[in-house]
Amino acid sequence: MLGAVRYLKSQGARTVAVVGGSMGGGAAGMALARQKPGEIDRVVFLGALSDGEAEKMTGWKLYILCRDDVQGENTPRLPGIQKQFEAAPQPKEMIVLECSEHAQFIFQSRQAGRLTREMLRFLQAP
Repeated sequence: MLGAVRYLKSQGARTVAVVGGSMGGGAAGMALARQKPGEIDRVVFLGALSDGEAEKMTGWKLYILCRDDVQGENTPRLPGIQKQFEAAPQPKEMIVLECSEHAQFIFQSRQAGRLTREMLRFLQAP
């Protein structure tokens, strides 16, 4: 992922944002923790836990997930994502939606409109 970010920067991109859902969020977090300062400006973790060390993730972070999203044997995802959110440095934000869909499937839920609005607000903020 950092290779793609660095390519975009080499081609003149002034800012780069990454949206990672589920396992893609893990990769985004790893990239965020390993980046050179300023390479990735914003990351949206969509129902995702990062594979990176949360305390090393610089830049703007938005964690967004469904309250009732579960994995495996009905294990809620929210507690693990909340723990990682708390360990991550500012700036950061968390939005918990009232739904049960996971990652990109939130776009097919009754929360699709809010998800889209929140992501656009976050990605377009100065």
